[in-house]
Amino acid sequence: MKEYGLTKSERLYLREEIGALFESRRRFVCYPYRVVWRLEEPSEEPLKVLISVPKRLIRHAVDRNTIKRRTREAWRLQKGPLRALAEEREGTLLIGLLYIGDHVSRSERLSAAVSKSIGRLCDEMKSGPAL
Repeated sequence: MKEYGLTKSERLYLREEIGALFESRRRFVCYPYRVVWRLEEPSEEPLKVLISVPKRLIRHAVDRNTIKRRTREAWRLQKGPLRALAEEREGTLLIGLLYIGDHVSRSERLSAAVSKSIGRLCDEMKSGPAL
């Protein structure tokens, strides 16, 4: 498997998993993202991500797609430490990155926000209880 890839098995798309993620009370804001996360029993992938940009905030589809593309790029390049931590904890980490900004941000800003979110997730996982 490629270290910097983002395959379908690493994406969160099943209705049951998405429902379980949003039932979780573990969330924080790292502008322009709201991050929702949950640690579950192990499955085939140690890390699964959902990236969402609401139509209510970003009206044009081309802008929503741009934000999602930039976020996916930043995520796949920076997910390494979080993936290693999830493997160490022997669970599957479900993560939702929900865009809450009201305009299209530059790639550098989104990359910095994703990096900050990953750092905070690592800190919360290290200090939090196990499964």
